[in-house]
Amino acid sequence: MNSWQPRQTAPGRSSGSPLLAVNFLPVTYTAGKFPADMIPFESPEQFRELRAKLAGTHAVTRAGNRIACVPISGEAPSVGKRTELDVREDRRITAHLVEEALARDVLARWYKFRSLSPPKFVNRSHDLFQETVQALGTELDGVHVYPQYSLSARATGPTGGPGIILGIKTRYEISLPVSELIRRGVHVLGRYILVEPDELDPRLDPLAARRLAGVIEAIAEGLLLLQDAPRSREVPADAAWLEGRRDVVHDVVHALAGTAAEGILNRLDKAAFGVTSADGRLAKTCELAAWFGRGRLNLASGLAATVGLPVGAEGPKRTPLKSRRLAEPTFEFAPGGGKTAQSATRGLDEYGPYDSESFTPKNPGIAVVAPAVFKGTAEMFIRSFLDGVPRSSFAKGFTRRYHLGSCEVAFEAFGSRPDDVVAYRNACLSALQKPRKPDLAFVITSEKQEALRGNDSPYLVCKSVFMGQGVPVQNIQIETVRGDGLAYPLDSIALASYAKLGGTPYVIAAAAAMTQELVIGIGSAHVRQARLTDPERVVGITTVFSADGSYLLSNQSREADYADYPAELLRSLESCIGHVRERNGWQPEDALRLIFHVFKPLKDIEARAVKDLAQKLAGQYAKVEFAFLTVSDDHDWLLFDQHSSGYNGRGKGVPVRGHAIGVSRSEMLVSVTGPRDMKLRLQGLPKPLLLKLHRESTFTDMDYLAGQVFRFTAMSWRRPYPSRQPVTILYSDLIAGLLGHLRHVKNWNSDIVSSPALRDKRWFL
Repeated sequence: MNSWQPRQTAPGRSSGSPLLAVNFLPVTYTAGKFPADMIPFESPEQFRELRAKLAGTHAVTRAGNRIACVPISGEAPSVGKRTELDVREDRRITAHLVEEALARDVLARWYKFRSLSPPKFVNRSHDLFQETVQALGTELDGVHVYPQYSLSARATGPTGGPGIILGIKTRYEISLPVSELIRRGVHVLGRYILVEPDELDPRLDPLAARRLAGVIEAIAEGLLLLQDAPRSREVPADAAWLEGRRDVVHDVVHALAGTAAEGILNRLDKAAFGVTSADGRLAKTCELAAWFGRGRLNLASGLAATVGLPVGAEGPKRTPLKSRRLAEPTFEFAPGGGKTAQSATRGLDEYGPYDSESFTPKNPGIAVVAPAVFKGTAEMFIRSFLDGVPRSSFAKGFTRRYHLGSCEVAFEAFGSRPDDVVAYRNACLSALQKPRKPDLAFVITSEKQEALRGNDSPYLVCKSVFMGQGVPVQNIQIETVRGDGLAYPLDSIALASYAKLGGTPYVIAAAAAMTQELVIGIGSAHVRQARLTDPERVVGITTVFSADGSYLLSNQSREADYADYPAELLRSLESCIGHVRERNGWQPEDALRLIFHVFKPLKDIEARAVKDLAQKLAGQYAKVEFAFLTVSDDHDWLLFDQHSSGYNGRGKGVPVRGHAIGVSRSEMLVSVTGPRDMKLRLQGLPKPLLLKLHRESTFTDMDYLAGQVFRFTAMSWRRPYPSRQPVTILYSDLIAGLLGHLRHVKNWNSDIVSSPALRDKRWFL
């Protein structure tokens, strides 16, 4: 074993305290200055032409309103006003030089690129799928799974200096053309296809550069007739390929391999785990770092760089990784903080819900809609739900755990066909016509209905009917009811049901602040029927929470063209904050703190909408401060714990929850999924959350903000255990997803979710 590889810990054992590492390769420059020819920026076309013209002699990048043309060698001709740049002051330009050097001097000798900035490449010499079928002594051509790598240079990282983030993932591809798949009996209708690009940069990988062309609607005489096709509605079947999504590849393997497919795919999962596991990713990161470190990267005339091992990785000259551990939240079950617990379910069993004294209705009415063939099973399920499962984590049942009286249950059983959507709808209408309108509805469906959409989906149709009358809905699949270990899903169903009734099961202990603090999640639903051609319209989703994680309300903006979206978002935010102001009785002498969580970086028009709101409020209160925080898992950062032996065979090398790593003044990584939170033995290394503070923020305490985000990942009332996202983002995503599906149901009116009947309830859980 080479010295740069991570030390292996025996299964089931740990060598003590965590030993954290990150996939960041520090870079050291050999000089402090380098020459550059500066040219005024005039247009994107000018910039592209310069890059193409100077590709062999200069590295060309934007520098504000100028273009920096950096000579690669001393022989490169001068093309602008020659100046001298500093590696520290001009950090972003220098980081770009690192990416250019990686692509030019190292990787281009062996690989074509999927993209050039940042450099991404597919290692086609390591085909996990073909190795799998060969190991099984069989053949199956046309399907491939490769490791894919990305190299993103950064001006700063965990060390405070520059470096490279080395990302690793798997890439699925189907190389058989659609014509051949059709000949072999693969069902292709409704699938999106790829075609060759119109032009191809010779540095790019031709297979990875194929572009989406549309979805197959029909096949006629060797032609694919497409929908959602921005260019051509007809494409020859022998010049098209199915996109290599994991689910599409699995369907193709089942069609081509028949009964052998499951064995192939199970073994493939094990092979892919060798790439995506913590140990696999860290070993490959160290291997590539050592490869890069054998020489110098030639960045520019008179400037080179050396690449080190990943920060924190065991080996010679280890660079320690600075981190701090965030505390798991303490849950509160009564106002005033006298009743607390570290476990949500144990606290509920011991104390009951946070608002048990004020909650109404104490005797809720529950409508149960189910096909007649499910009625007996559904009745036993409801009995277990209300009274509990003896000698289990759900022994108390819904009524005793949540301090309720008796629940009034009314069954609406219908027909004999469990797939009759019209019968489902009529049963919902019948339940709503009873003398007592239900407070909550349970709809019993089946797993095979899960993929149905719009008017074909019993769940969505029932949701539309009940919610149109202000009644939240809880979906239950009959397979869940019939399965073993019913107590575990009942924990989640009961929690969500109480929240949907308008209850507050628990909050988190939060230190009393000198300010009125709101945490606001901003999400958006992009309204479009098709992936490629429909004009984009946007619905803004706003969820509002108090500092203790208690859900206050949600709101949605009107559907708007993207250009009009900021004004609609501002109107929605003002409505939410006005509602909270009236509820909490804010006074002019109060100080306000507004913390906005967004799932992707705020675009300028969105940031302006939020700033406009803050400036309006600033004139009404003693002090207003705000923070815009992007909370994302769409990045290539990875965290490792080389001392972690995992939990029950899962998550070896995975850090526990709550490690916080600063990667710049305004960015922080937080681990939110530890070994105990992982469900599968072959689950790859979970990504940490990346928190990034927007430059316009006036509240900038990253330690405070990171701790709050971490606590909010444990505050979902959908399930009584932590999630990968804080509730601010999770709830916005759930709302956006449901609104997107419900808009395809006949007679659905989305305005109902902003009405008083549902605005304060958690109908989306």
